[in-house]
Amino acid sequence: MGTLKSKIVFLLTLSFLFSGYAQEAQFVSGKKILFEEKFSKDIMGDFPVNWFTNSSGEIANISSSKWLQLSDKGSFYPMSILKLPENFTFEFDVTTTDNFNFYSTPLNVVFTEKTTKADNVWNTTLKRKEAVIFNVHPANSLSGTGRSEIFVISEKKEIMKNKVDIPVFNKNKNTVRVQIWRQKNRFRMFIDGKKFWDLPTAFQEANYNQIIFFIGTYKNTTDKFFISNIKLAEAGSDTRHKLIETGTFTTNEILFDTNKFSIKPSSKTILDDLGKVLSENQNIKISIAGHTDSDGNDNENLKLSEKRAQSISSYFIANFGIQKSRMTTLGKGELEPIADNKLEEGKKQNRRVEFNIIK
Repeated sequence: MGTLKSKIVFLLTLSFLFSGYAQEAQFVSGKKILFEEKFSKDIMGDFPVNWFTNSSGEIANISSSKWLQLSDKGSFYPMSILKLPENFTFEFDVTTTDNFNFYSTPLNVVFTEKTTKADNVWNTTLKRKEAVIFNVHPANSLSGTGRSEIFVISEKKEIMKNKVDIPVFNKNKNTVRVQIWRQKNRFRMFIDGKKFWDLPTAFQEANYNQIIFFIGTYKNTTDKFFISNIKLAEAGSDTRHKLIETGTFTTNEILFDTNKFSIKPSSKTILDDLGKVLSENQNIKISIAGHTDSDGNDNENLKLSEKRAQSISSYFIANFGIQKSRMTTLGKGELEPIADNKLEEGKKQNRRVEFNIIK
């Protein structure tokens, strides 16, 4: 067992390795929406009914849309969010007033474990047992480049701290969409679809059940943050975790045209995740099994599913240099359904690809 100091150094090293906007990535929004807020039912000039704050704020009109203006020295959160899944996406639009001051507060977002009523309020000196905090600011220097910081608290100790430039959020472009993707322990942050943080060990084994927006002190009274178009959704699990730790991974996110075996471009994210798993774990071999629904001819479905599995194998060879000998392809056609083929939802579940580690 290493010392706490050595663990912190290790985590900081990881954060440098996995952060940076130069890395290619695609944000995939969760499909099952758990919370959505556009303030459409709230009255202009009032604080939204279903939100908490210990400061003040009001609904403002910006470009014919409703936004929540956040006053300084306060916490803000939607009271209807009571639980966070192990895998989720969280998105929101943020904008600022013009000429936002370098010395003004950033917009902090906290994923934490609420246990008492006192946890309604967040501040930078309070060390809760568990929390993942990140922030964004449109000014990192006199040049106007934006910045982001991240902090991880575990067992009431700060175990991770880092910062990165975010050129896409700045004084000249002060309206962006922030996108968070949690997959178990992994934390990713995107802005307008570009990845800036990718930390594989940010979330700890804790009961994260609260999201707080926290504002410190504005340098100028005219400086303000505004948020809108907020969405929390349940997302898919981490491909790396599923395949390496359980030995199997099943997905229906690898898509093909009807009766064809050419892979659709929208499948790139999941295939690239799997390709990275194979690249990082040179000792494993996998089987790739294609499955179809019951539409069409049985024998044709069997052949089609085999060709689709081969297309996936070819993708890994071409894009990641994976040796063909490490992959076995199988076509199962409609022989092994996992849902009712009489229903459209059942057919969708049956059109899948299964990956298994060969021992």
